[in-house]
Amino acid sequence: MASSFPTTSKWKFATKHGNITFHAIFTMTFQDFVSRFSAICTIGLMSVLAVAPQGQPLRQENLLNGLRVLLWNDPAASSVSMKLRIHAGAAFDPQGKEGTMCLLADAFFPTNESREFFSDDLGGSLNIICNYDYIEIDATSKPESYLTLFETVGGAITNPQLDRQTTDALKAKLVTRLAADEKNATIAADLAVRRRLLGTFPYGRPVIGSSQSIKTVDFADLKIALDRLFGADNATLAVAGNFDANNGFRAIRRYFGSWLKSDKKVPSTFRMPDPPPAGTQILESPETGITEIRYAIRGVARNDKDFVAASILAKVIEQRIRSKAPAGQRDNVWAKSYSNVLPGVVVIGFSRIQREISAAVTGEKPKVEANDVVANALNEKVSDAEYAVAKNAVFAELNKTDAVTRWLDADTFKFASVKADQSAADSVTSADVQRLADQMRQQPVASVLLLTQKTSD
Repeated sequence: MASSFPTTSKWKFATKHGNITFHAIFTMTFQDFVSRFSAICTIGLMSVLAVAPQGQPLRQENLLNGLRVLLWNDPAASSVSMKLRIHAGAAFDPQGKEGTMCLLADAFFPTNESREFFSDDLGGSLNIICNYDYIEIDATSKPESYLTLFETVGGAITNPQLDRQTTDALKAKLVTRLAADEKNATIAADLAVRRRLLGTFPYGRPVIGSSQSIKTVDFADLKIALDRLFGADNATLAVAGNFDANNGFRAIRRYFGSWLKSDKKVPSTFRMPDPPPAGTQILESPETGITEIRYAIRGVARNDKDFVAASILAKVIEQRIRSKAPAGQRDNVWAKSYSNVLPGVVVIGFSRIQREISAAVTGEKPKVEANDVVANALNEKVSDAEYAVAKNAVFAELNKTDAVTRWLDADTFKFASVKADQSAADSVTSADVQRLADQMRQQPVASVLLLTQKTSD
């Protein structure tokens, strides 16, 4: 069956001002996609989720303050790993003060000296993760230093040194980073299409804020977020590695037992966004000569039964569009499903296109409208070959996630259980992917084009 993509040597986009002609980015070739891929046997795929690290038994405890504790003792391990996850992220940033939660995350270990302690003194590492859904402190140490590891992290959490001077220093550091990010066309396009699709809905706003929003955040905002969301009853602590579980749990009770509960539980419920505006939004690229194109549609939540199906579908879309692009441009084409506590997004991107773009307003009817790219990529039935290739790619990525993280994900995203999440992933079929494709084809699409406007001579 022939591909449904139109044959053209140039793309045109409809805007409220007229038509934008996008010259000679891709020269489409139209062979049947199925002929490009042979079926890949998926029998024997590794299970997506492991029960515990290296098969070690899991010990589950709860402190009186509500902190959930997960312990895996592995005498063969060469280190001890602690992951402390607070189940609230940038989605809870006040509107206009985006970046608040990530600033607060950095405030627990605000200086280079406090972070280097983990490597210099404990023989380990420290990494802090801040995203829409959670904040996580990942710290490691040598086995003989695990009690100091617990004491150090526990002290920072239960008695944070949060003051105006620290807040101002963190803001200045983040504004410097954002100033560089905002000159990057790829980052600008990713944020623009989310904003186009979701508006002021939390997932349509930048995780770490903007140079403007950070300037509005003050010490009081961090203190409010700390009291409201950083409570022991809104967190899970997971420890794995070479340590004595009984002594370790006693130390956790000592160093984390004084951590207070949150002021009140805050459910992650927000008003769902309106449909995106029709047509392609044209924006000036922050990088001269670099063009970026994005399309986005609403996706699924992380605990949705279609989570894995959405990831597979995104891979199918990516394969289909890449197969139409010349070899030199294929790495610039991508599609990805982003799932969160609430339904996320599926994004299709054309990145780092270094071609001259002629922005000429004409009266000619466009041959390819922006939303057609998504519709055309979803029109054909998902073949067995496409499904096999995409499923292998998705499962390969899922298998990179360690078992401790999957248990933490179960708490953040409210799975029925880790085993149930595994079963849902293993049971996905090509029919599930096709059903999801049919649903997404009916959804409105947000589209954004970043380019350098051609100036008249």
